[in-house]
Amino acid sequence: MMDVTACFLVTSRCTFIGNQDTYETHLETCKFEGLKEFLQQTDDRFHEMQVAMTQKDQEIAFLRSMLGKLSEKIDQLEKNLELKFDVLDENQSKLSEDLMEFRRDASMLNDELSHINARLNMGILGSYDPQQIFKCKGTFVGHQGPVWCLCVYSIGDLLFSGSSDKTIKVWDTCTTYKCQKTLEGHDGIVLALCIQGSKLYSGSADCTIIVWDIPTLMKVNTIRAHDNPVCTLVSSHNMLFSGSLKAIKVWDIVGTDLKLKKELTGLNHWVRALVASQNYLYSGSYQTIKIWDIRTLECVHVLQTSGGSVYSIAVTNHHIVCGTYENLIHVWDIESKEQVRTLTGHVGTVYALAVISTPDQTKVFSASYDRSLRVWSMDNMICTQTLLRHQGSVTALAVSRGRLFSGAVDSTVKVWTC
Repeated sequence: MMDVTACFLVTSRCTFIGNQDTYETHLETCKFEGLKEFLQQTDDRFHEMQVAMTQKDQEIAFLRSMLGKLSEKIDQLEKNLELKFDVLDENQSKLSEDLMEFRRDASMLNDELSHINARLNMGILGSYDPQQIFKCKGTFVGHQGPVWCLCVYSIGDLLFSGSSDKTIKVWDTCTTYKCQKTLEGHDGIVLALCIQGSKLYSGSADCTIIVWDIPTLMKVNTIRAHDNPVCTLVSSHNMLFSGSLKAIKVWDIVGTDLKLKKELTGLNHWVRALVASQNYLYSGSYQTIKIWDIRTLECVHVLQTSGGSVYSIAVTNHHIVCGTYENLIHVWDIESKEQVRTLTGHVGTVYALAVISTPDQTKVFSASYDRSLRVWSMDNMICTQTLLRHQGSVTALAVSRGRLFSGAVDSTVKVWTC
């Protein structure tokens, strides 16, 4: 029997077939024989790589285990942090209660001092009123754009807010403190709101005024009011006044309709501020406040200002107050029409003013581009408090039942009380 030997290669095959003698001779010339050692080394290297990969898999598994434990620790730290915040909130609430109790005690001491003073017949002294501190009591969230105007309907404790999102939101400020309804109808930014009777009037950048029925919260009429955006609205004597570019239009309110009565002229710029007080209408434009007799619709006085355009006006029992583009607040005596003070402190346009009056004192609130609200005592014309809670320019103010509402570019409305 012939001894047959084949030249064998792992991945390649030699076709030689022969006996032992011829095999040894063949090996000297076989081109496949030289690859044996290379393939063996490759196999050994592949095995080493498999071992290394196994070790890496074990390391990855270990790192994953450590990452899981780290994640658990982070979760625990977050829970501990939340608990600490809860404790901080409780402490803050307790501190607020203590402060209120301190104020009550101070008020009682003040009353007692008044009684002692009366008994000793030491004359009449100005009663001491402990400093009133306004605090943010809540935030209405829901608008999808800056809030530009606010209006309060006191009968139902409703607050209306107009926004760049082209809507008006209706907020319950008495029981639920939630949005009751969103009114849609404008095709532009809602810039102005005003209430007369049971009707809400809204002015917009779409140049229209929409009439809304408050009991049903339904739109009942749309009036093409101006050729330019309707910047401001105010009502008095069953008339509606609307301000726009170099124009104030006077509308008779007839049911759900508005009938144009007259257009007031002689205005030099945008009319961004209108206020009606008693028998007078106050309008603000560029460095000018005009005072109109509502009964005759004639201009009876002009106040010259500085600081650029007038963006806001407020009228108290004793003063006319205006906020300007260049951060200033001017104050005039309402009787003499003489300027008595310029209030400084804001570092941005004074967009809005509001007044809260009591028998003892009058406070004016100012809202500014600088994101702050300021509280001014009109007795001594000083700023008694600066309110900083908004994350954007504060653009609108409204007051009701001693509460202050502020709307801002951060799309929120905040509620402030003492």
